[in-house]
Amino acid sequence: MKNQSILSMISMTTKTVSKMASKAGMIGLMGSAALFAQTSNAADNVSTIPLDMSGVSVTKHEIAVMQVLSEICPPMLNKKQKQRFYKSYNIQLHQLMPTLEDPKAAIQYLSTQQDYRQILQSIRSWTLGFSKQDNKALCEDLANAEY
Repeated sequence: MKNQSILSMISMTTKTVSKMASKAGMIGLMGSAALFAQTSNAADNVSTIPLDMSGVSVTKHEIAVMQVLSEICPPMLNKKQKQRFYKSYNIQLHQLMPTLEDPKAAIQYLSTQQDYRQILQSIRSWTLGFSKQDNKALCEDLANAEY
């Protein structure tokens, strides 16, 4: 899969998620909150320094998609695929947030913000709606991306 197609996929995914999240409304968020309470509570225990993200044009939905992929993909991949996945993941983060020196720190900071955590929970719930095979294929595509 080419670099541009991954970014296109993330963009299409976030548009679909936004539409689905607005339809699901508060009931969907409450249901997903119960499923991921442990993860959300873990984010409360992280101490971070606020980052200036004013120069970043990527949406929080796009960042959340990447974060969820980083959570679900490694367990589905073999050792060699994991190495390639992490490389592709890091490249994608830098492309999504080119003005930030450490995009992972931005994700850590965002994870402390209530609005982002709600977006993240909706992305996690949405991802659970796909089969394991579909999610694994997406993870393999990212791991096999050429740069």
